[in-house]
This record gives sequence, C-alpha cells and structure tokens, in this order.
Amino acid sequence: MARIRQTKTDWQKAMESHPGEIQWVSWSDKLPEVLHVSITLIDNDYNSVKADFFRIADYVNKKHQLPQKFFFNLTYTIKLIKQDRTILDEINQTIFKNAFDILLLTYKPLFSVDITHNEEMSYMPLFRGYEQILDGRSDISILCKYIMMQYENLERPDHSGLFSFNKTEEILSPQNVSMIMASFPVSIGLSENIDKIMCHYIWLFNYIEMPHIPAEDDSVEEARKFNEANLDKSVNEFKGLFNEFKTLNMLVLYPKPIAEINMGFASRVCNLAVDIVDLVKSHKGEIAELTFRSFLESFIIGSWLLKRNDPILYQRYREYTTGREKFMGEKIIKKISDETWKSRVKEHIEDAIKESGKREINIASERGDIFDSRIDQMADEIWGKDNIYYNSYKRSSEITHGNWRAITKYHLSKSLNPMQNGLYWYNENCNRFAGMVPAFTSLGLASEFLVGFIKEVQSEDVKGLMGKIEKFRADNAKGWMEYFNRYILKYN
Repeated sequence: MARIRQTKTDWQKAMESHPGEIQWVSWSDKLPEVLHVSITLIDNDYNSVKADFFRIADYVNKKHQLPQKFFFNLTYTIKLIKQDRTILDEINQTIFKNAFDILLLTYKPLFSVDITHNEEMSYMPLFRGYEQILDGRSDISILCKYIMMQYENLERPDHSGLFSFNKTEEILSPQNVSMIMASFPVSIGLSENIDKIMCHYIWLFNYIEMPHIPAEDDSVEEARKFNEANLDKSVNEFKGLFNEFKTLNMLVLYPKPIAEINMGFASRVCNLAVDIVDLVKSHKGEIAELTFRSFLESFIIGSWLLKRNDPILYQRYREYTTGREKFMGEKIIKKISDETWKSRVKEHIEDAIKESGKREINIASERGDIFDSRIDQMADEIWGKDNIYYNSYKRSSEITHGNWRAITKYHLSKSLNPMQNGLYWYNENCNRFAGMVPAFTSLGLASEFLVGFIKEVQSEDVKGLMGKIEKFRADNAKGWMEYFNRYILKYN
C-alpha cells in the first residue's frame, strides 16, 4: 500500500491519465511584463493609460518589422530600446515616463539602459506597482492583462465581443473577468515576446537586492492578549484543583499497579497543561505546540485505559517500558565490541527487569507499539468517529514532524515587501507565537481528564470537588470563546 494518501479532486483524477498535457504557468512568472502598466495606473485613469499604451505600441509596430506583433510588454520593450533609443524617447512623451524612469534605474544592472538619474525620484510607485498585481485576479491585474489582450487582438475577428470593452465596469464584471483570466494564458502568455528568463532574473534581483521586510515583533501584543485572557489566574486556580484532586487515595479505588499508572497519567496531563500555559506566556510557541501534542497523546491513552478498566492493558502498558529497554540494550550490544561497555549495557537491562519485578524469561523484547489499538482507534472508541480530540492530535503532529506550516510559522519570516512576492527568509526574532489556543485547550482537557477519574469515585465526598472543576471548565470555555470571537474569527 502506498504511503502517500491523498483525497484528490475530480479534476486531478481525470488528468492523471493525461500527464503533461496541460502545463500550469504561474502568474508571477509573467507578472513583470505588465509592471509598467500597473505603475502607470496608480495615478492615471484606465482610458488615459490605454490611449498612451496604444500610441507606443503603434509607434513600434509601424517603425519595425517584427516577427510577432509588439504589444508593449516590459521585457520586449527593453530589448527594443537597446536597439532603437527613439522608442524610449516616445515613451518619455507619455504618461509611462515615470514608470520607465523607475524601472530603468532600479533594474539598471539587468536592463543596461542608461538614463539621467533623478535624485528626488520616489520608489513608492514601484512597491505599489507590485503590490496591486501580486494577486492575478485583482482589478489592476485584470486591467493590465486586458489592455495587452485588447491591443494584440486589434483587427482580428472578435466573435465573442471580449475585446470590445472600453469601460472599466465592463472589463471588471465577474463574467468578463473569468473570460479574461481564461484567455490571457493563450492570447499573451504563450507569445514569444514574453521573456520568462528575464522575468526570472527580475524576481531574483528583487530577492537578493531588495530589503526583506519582516512582520513586526508581536511580543507586546501577545503579552496583552495573555493578560486579557487572565490565564495566570486560571493556572493558579487549576493548580489548586489538582492539589485537591491528589488528596483522593487512588489505592482505595484501584490495585497498586493500576493506581500508580492512573496517578502517573493524571500528573503528566495536568503538569504538561501548566507547562504549556507557561511556554505560551514566555513566547515559546513551537515548544508549547510540541508539548501540546505529547499532552494530547497521554490524554487520549489515559482516557482509553480508564474507560477500558482492563488490568491486562495496564499490565501491558507497564511491561512495555521494560521490554523496550531490553530491545534497545540488545541492539546496542550487537553494535559495540568493547567488553566493558557491553557489561554495562547488560547491567542496565538487568536493572530494568529487576525494577519491573519480573523474571527475564517473562520479558519480551519490544520493538513495536504498546497496544494493538492505534491512537485514532482509541479516540474513536471513546468519543466516536471524527472526534475533536484526535483531530487536534493530528493537527499538532504537523509541528512534531516539522511540516511546512511549522517551518514557516516558527523558523522563517515572510517578507512584507511586495517586490519579493512573499519570500520566506530566516526568522531572526527569538520569540515564537502560538496564540492562546494551546493554553486554553490544555487547561480545558486536563480538567476534563480529572473529571473522568472523579466519576469513578462512588462517594458524596467528591461532589464539592466535581462542582469546582466543572465550574472551572465552564469559565475556561467561556474565556476561550471570547478569545476565539475577538481574535480568531476576526482574521477569517
């Protein structure tokens, strides 16, 4: 069975049997070709830009016999300017002058076109020029594409009427936007006038020469949110509840081996919950999420053992550790030749077996999982299919395995410079922000875990503690919803 499991779209399934027949081309690969149009549209209306665009394109097409019709894309224009300086003179008589002044000066190492340097030139139009067309479906992107398509299709039959629009409202209507988006790759995108290599070098120049602008350090804002959520008070209250819980004598409820394991799970779940809140508070977001994943695993396994209440499973859980020690020790012994070290490893194995209270002949060497049931099966058995507990566990596994989301969230910084098209670079900020989700969730689940044990106690004496924990859970849930509505829904 293949390890890669995907739920593919119907389109992906249909195209699997036709590999390579459709070539996907990124908009950003061609974006520099319309950059001059985008810059010019900042301070000029569409019809004025269109008039001068057509003027320049007509000038070039009438003066030069070109293999393909010139439609005033940036890279081909630069190529022709090097051969015929009068083209730049013509551009300088139009509203495109400012755009070309900026572009020729910025990319002089690439374009090698000399111009008179203007000391007072502002580079903000260049930033805005990129920013407003990074999204290939933005209004300015559509206008930039359309102006080229309209000129390129002049004097050709226009049976659909697609190239006859003159008003921006017509061009930007949803139906026409869809047609423009579909037509541009074929009408302009495949033209030999497009120099994808030069476009690549323009982006590379931006990545290397332009400043990386990271997001601001959110430490103050995150600290404010933490204090607003009153999580320090919640942690102190939870610690008090856990201390009261520990006064319950597990040895009265369970045999010694089972009581010890249950106390161990209760301690691990509750202690990790407190640690997670502290890690969130100190801006150690990735460590908080890594800890949260371990927390969830213990929460699910501990809940499953409690529900099963099977002494054999508890025994299996306990003996697995000894068997694992035996397996790892045996592996090490096979790889070392020094007799002294071999003797020490054997002593370690013997000590582990002795601690377990078993004889060596009764300890299997463990190299698989503890139980026959997987984590997802345990969660399904307790809470049913598609439960939030296992979904949270799988989500947090992305952090443990270092998936791309984890890398970009905690170790790279996305440039806010539009000229760098979302370039990720090293994150120099030592603080890592996970938000308050791990903190709220771990406290809520830890208190739920304690409730599971208290329900096993058939005594009126625990009703007061149960009431306190249930109130804590309700208050924690209320605080979580307030945070969710204020800060998470806000960004969705």
